[in-house]
Amino acid sequence: MNYRHTLSSGWRAVSHAVERRRHPHRFILNDKTPWVEIYRNGIMAVRHYTLPPMDAISVDGNDIPVSKTRHRVPILLVPALGIQTWTWDLMPSRSMVRYLIARGYDVYVLDWGSPSLSDRELGLSTYVNEWMPEAVEAVRQHGESNEVSLVGYCMGGLLCLMYLGAFPDAPVRNLSTIASPVNFHKSGPFGSIMGLVSYPALKVHDWFQVRLEPVSAKLFHIPANLLSFGFKMTNPPGVVASYLDLVRNISDREYVTEYMTVGQWFNDMVDYPGATVREVIEKMVIRNSLAGGRIRIGDRYSDFSNITANLLAFAGTTDRIVSVQAAKDIMRLTSSKDRRFDVVPGGHAGVFAGSKAPTHAWRAIADWLAVRSD
Repeated sequence: MNYRHTLSSGWRAVSHAVERRRHPHRFILNDKTPWVEIYRNGIMAVRHYTLPPMDAISVDGNDIPVSKTRHRVPILLVPALGIQTWTWDLMPSRSMVRYLIARGYDVYVLDWGSPSLSDRELGLSTYVNEWMPEAVEAVRQHGESNEVSLVGYCMGGLLCLMYLGAFPDAPVRNLSTIASPVNFHKSGPFGSIMGLVSYPALKVHDWFQVRLEPVSAKLFHIPANLLSFGFKMTNPPGVVASYLDLVRNISDREYVTEYMTVGQWFNDMVDYPGATVREVIEKMVIRNSLAGGRIRIGDRYSDFSNITANLLAFAGTTDRIVSVQAAKDIMRLTSSKDRRFDVVPGGHAGVFAGSKAPTHAWRAIADWLAVRSD
């Protein structure tokens, strides 16, 4: 009996190993929740998601009843730059979109598109002063609501903060940020190094009027494959350990499917526009302007003291990219009377879409918004 089991397991292992090489798409289950595009401006678009008729959804083995009623305030999910929009809808059992719909929310996702080298001049002003207001207004009108709730991940959360700081009258009632590094100089070892070099860098700027702005955006443009490599190198031992786990579990089709789908997050990233990278380096990394609560974006100043929306911010316990303190600093900068900061399990991706995210960050967001969305 054991011999037959071993033979069967070995055959499945070989079969899966060959199939994942020849037909990887069979194991990748991202972007499966139905959606329609309700707005577009260039490469930017806004998606509205819905669920087919069903009584419950399955999230990591747990059944979540689908609410028959809807909260009045819709949610706009704002992804980080450099990643695909479907990270909010990673796979049917690990989809924040599906979870929030089941919890009674009207859910929209802002799609930043897939910039190429020809889009290298895309700067923060386009994202903050043009596309964020347009997306919020599109959701407000389509959802027939006076206000909107924003949920932003990493840079997406920072773009939400900059937008609200630049537009004090924005129709936004609630804001949740997930692993958004407001204080770059407190964000892990890299942040500490930048904190040390920022002072002499600023002195050089003052003495010699050195600016990055005249430097071609092409030199700062980060192609998708380089961005993917950079993310993987933030935790090389984790990459190796994850692959070894795959080898050990290659006969388990469900395990291989999850590995391939989650892995697609880092294998299928998108370009980071050069002009935006240039601004981030000069204004956020060197000057650390966000930690001071004020930053110039195009012809506007974004002042975080203008932000009065209800605020819920998260950080991950094992996040190697955004430290707890880097994310927590937002608590001292806004004028929000209703604000809360939570530390939840997970690294930079796990806090947002890991196996523990549904019972921690997702549930906390849904519960918190429930009493602030009617």
